[in-house]
Amino acid sequence: MASVWSGRDRLAFRDVSHFYTPLYQYVGERCAERPLSYFWTAMWNPLDQTGMPLAGETTTAVYYPIRHLVYSLPLPGNESRVAQGAVNELPEDASLALAVYVTLHLVLASLAAFWAARRLGCEPASSVVASLIYPLSGSVLFLATNPPFLVGAAWLPLALVPLLDPSRRAWKLPTVALAMMVLGGDPQTALHVGMLVGLWLLLQLAWAAWKQEAWHEWLGGLIRLLGVAAGSAVLAAPQMAASLSWARHSGRVWSPQEASQSLAFSVAPWRWLELAMPSVFGSPWPVNHRWDRPLFLGGEVSPIDALWTPSLYVGLSTLILVVIGLRRSDRKQFRGWGVWGFVLLTSSLAAMGWYGPWHAPYQWLIDWMPGYEAFRYPAKWLPLGALALAILAAKGSQVLFQQGTEFESRMQRMFQRRAASIAAVGMIGGLLSSLCVWYAMDSMEAAPADHVWGPFQVDEAWLSWLRSLVHVLAVATIANLVLVAVLFRSRTQVMRWGWVTLVACDLLIAHWNLVPTINRNAERVAWQELSHTASEAEDTTRWIRTAGGGEYPAEWTTTPDRQRLLAMEVHDRRRWYGRWHLVQDEAVFNSIVSIRPWAIDQFWTATRQHPTPMDWQRTAAWLGVGGSRSPNGQRHVWSTQMIRMHRRDQVMLDRQSPWSKRVEMASQRGDQADAIVVRAAALSAPRTGETFVSRRVYQDGGWRAELHSQNSSLNPFPVSVFSADGIGQGVWCPPGEWTIRWIYQPPWHRGSVIVWVLGWLVMGMVWVGSISRGRDWSPF
Repeated sequence: MASVWSGRDRLAFRDVSHFYTPLYQYVGERCAERPLSYFWTAMWNPLDQTGMPLAGETTTAVYYPIRHLVYSLPLPGNESRVAQGAVNELPEDASLALAVYVTLHLVLASLAAFWAARRLGCEPASSVVASLIYPLSGSVLFLATNPPFLVGAAWLPLALVPLLDPSRRAWKLPTVALAMMVLGGDPQTALHVGMLVGLWLLLQLAWAAWKQEAWHEWLGGLIRLLGVAAGSAVLAAPQMAASLSWARHSGRVWSPQEASQSLAFSVAPWRWLELAMPSVFGSPWPVNHRWDRPLFLGGEVSPIDALWTPSLYVGLSTLILVVIGLRRSDRKQFRGWGVWGFVLLTSSLAAMGWYGPWHAPYQWLIDWMPGYEAFRYPAKWLPLGALALAILAAKGSQVLFQQGTEFESRMQRMFQRRAASIAAVGMIGGLLSSLCVWYAMDSMEAAPADHVWGPFQVDEAWLSWLRSLVHVLAVATIANLVLVAVLFRSRTQVMRWGWVTLVACDLLIAHWNLVPTINRNAERVAWQELSHTASEAEDTTRWIRTAGGGEYPAEWTTTPDRQRLLAMEVHDRRRWYGRWHLVQDEAVFNSIVSIRPWAIDQFWTATRQHPTPMDWQRTAAWLGVGGSRSPNGQRHVWSTQMIRMHRRDQVMLDRQSPWSKRVEMASQRGDQADAIVVRAAALSAPRTGETFVSRRVYQDGGWRAELHSQNSSLNPFPVSVFSADGIGQGVWCPPGEWTIRWIYQPPWHRGSVIVWVLGWLVMGMVWVGSISRGRDWSPF
């Protein structure tokens, strides 16, 4: 990451590159227009699809204070952009700001894990163990490629630990932490915290009632959980309101999800071996040597088996501490092991998704929790398991370095009797497993090639296995030496911090290249070597991306290249994949967004089901699209009408014109279509002689309009804005010459902002009052 902070490299691969680097830069620029009052007026994003509310996509983190702070700093790419230079110059981006953003949340995750371990009674050295394991585990560190979920993981310990402890009645910190998760773009992790804590408290309440023990404390914990959830909703009010409002239009909500979508990124059972062996199955990049795919899946990878992270490794040194801790007899519910075993087991089963027993418990959430299906991706449960292992390891470290205990005597006797046999079993096991892996890889020569990373590389896969095995043996040897020294009382304090150093080295060496980066200068050179076509389109043109000839060059399938990540990033940037068009202030109809309107889903479904070839240029013109862009950057433009007018007899009800009929009309008539489709409410509004004037901007319910007459004696008056053709909006205009003023002002917005501001003011005053009374001064 140091090379990224210096500006030499930038974060690359997956969403952190093609999605959040341009998106957060765009959000930062929009907020910079009104740096102190950006939250007061709702912002519209005209550059994606046919427009969408900027805060409607929760992952934009419009109201998240840390994002706003980072993108307000004087960093390269944060300044307002001037006119773009030569066409072959790489457009400037705010990749350094995103690197700072990611780093801050990794640091926050570390501090939060340290705080959690201290709150649970661990000593400083043991707490440092937790602070290293959690952010450097594969499940959390690789979230640097998906920043909103890194935000959720960073705040997770501050929300989960206080809520699981009903005896201390803490509510302020978990309320703020849950709100920050939502504001930062990860409401799903906040929901997971609520579900996990609620289930644990219900189980404890039922157990206490069955055993006829005091149960009021657990009931109080449930009531407190509901209060914290309500408080966090207040502290995240504008984001909650924007997300819920836009979710009503989401295709995820209205379209049934296939299992391959809702259960995508499930963690397969063999992948749990990665907890103890770093990158044991290799990686698909930069060359294709991920060998569990051809071995267990025949090389064919469905969305269910897609990699959320290529490594689940938490450190062999971590697992040794967990095992040591579990041998102790102390089993108290909160400060002991029961609750963290519950968190680990529940989150691990949920993360397995499709591979869970009868697809449970993730399938139960889909079936029984309304709206949960829209979240997707079982692997999002992994940070909870990583936190549980970090806490268990910290507690194991606490046990290990306690002197003069019966536990220590038992461990000394075990080492005296079994040290040699343990070492022999480890060596023989490593040898036998290597032979098995070698024979398995011998049958993988014909493994299917990846269309980006090329043919499967057996030699790289074998080297990956050997590196993982050597790493494990080295860590096990050093850990055994430290254990022997500790158990026979060789400078315990030194050995305590020696184990902390071992944990740090274990994870840093294993994950030194887990987060992919590319060199900025190499990216500029590669960009300049490509051919670029200057645009002849007007500034208001909306584009559609095409995939003629395939999304990626055909030769990539047959040739491996260690610089393929760089080539892919430059290629994706040139074809405006993801949100790269935002860097150049271009509007794209078929951009990749977090939440796409159901109407646009229906449009694409109808085009795929259309029985005859379509005229795509006319169809694009009907959509309000005035140009196409191919994967190699070639552009083709045409004229299209942005404003369209229809008489009353040309306006049809949506139930009279299904999407198949609209697509047929679009293909035949384009932007000259003599009919437009509206809902019933629009047909109850017009008076005689009025004309329906429409434009291709989505109506999410937040748009209103005013008519200004050319006759100065008439005052402007408001008119209702209706949905038009499902993807646009329109108003009824009386005869005469009028100017339409379109205003985006959702009715819920300012009320939610007022609630939000007042909520934070009240929380601040309560917290100051608690500190002044000496209640909340210590973080432990």
